[in-house]
Amino acid sequence: MEPISLIMGLGTALSGAMSAIGGHQQGRAQTDAANQAAKNKYRDALKLRQYTFEKERGLYNQRVADYGAGLLESEQALRRGFTAIDRRAAERIGAARFAGQQNLISDIQAQGQLAALQPGGSADRARAMAIGAAGRRDALIADNLLRARFGDIQTGRDLTMQANTYRRRLFSALPMAPTMGPMPSAPIMQQGPSALSLIGGLGTAAMSGLSAGISAENMFGGAGTGTGQAQALVQGRDVPLSQMPAGMAFP
Repeated sequence: MEPISLIMGLGTALSGAMSAIGGHQQGRAQTDAANQAAKNKYRDALKLRQYTFEKERGLYNQRVADYGAGLLESEQALRRGFTAIDRRAAERIGAARFAGQQNLISDIQAQGQLAALQPGGSADRARAMAIGAAGRRDALIADNLLRARFGDIQTGRDLTMQANTYRRRLFSALPMAPTMGPMPSAPIMQQGPSALSLIGGLGTAAMSGLSAGISAENMFGGAGTGTGQAQALVQGRDVPLSQMPAGMAFP
């Protein structure tokens, strides 16, 4: 084979091989980049899912803490209300007792005066009227205390209803406990160009180089004559230039 034919064949084969290797490497790089991007997207989705859950759980825990604080405030306010009711009741009972003692002293003094000033039946009649008046007065005091007690009971019920309404309003504002969101879909890895494709590309490059070398040999090397004489293609046959008819040019 002529050197020029060998060079052309090797050049063609080398160019094809480099193209095949470059295409294979480029395909692998593109596939790796796409797979890495899919992995990064999946990892970011997992991080966002965890971040969203932690954020919602923090807000929920804060709302639960506020709910507990509201219940405590409601309980303390209710206790203060009942304490005020009991204090007013105790003050009324104490005042009634002191008034009863004072009235008893006044009644004894009045009966003594009546006995001294009015003799006989008139004194007894006046004493009975005084005792009746004292009884009516004491009954009125007891009735007022009883009515005040019923009022205290109703006030306590009102306070309890207000506290329950406030607690229900707090509970209705409490959000549901957060839950972890669904898992993102796992990425599907792409398959890059296989080694067989590279082998096929190198084989094609080798065959192209061999074909280019044969074509160059047929054009410049005498096609097996070994003479190295330049030839030309005349009507489909390789003919030496010295045998070509006069005036015939290269096709």
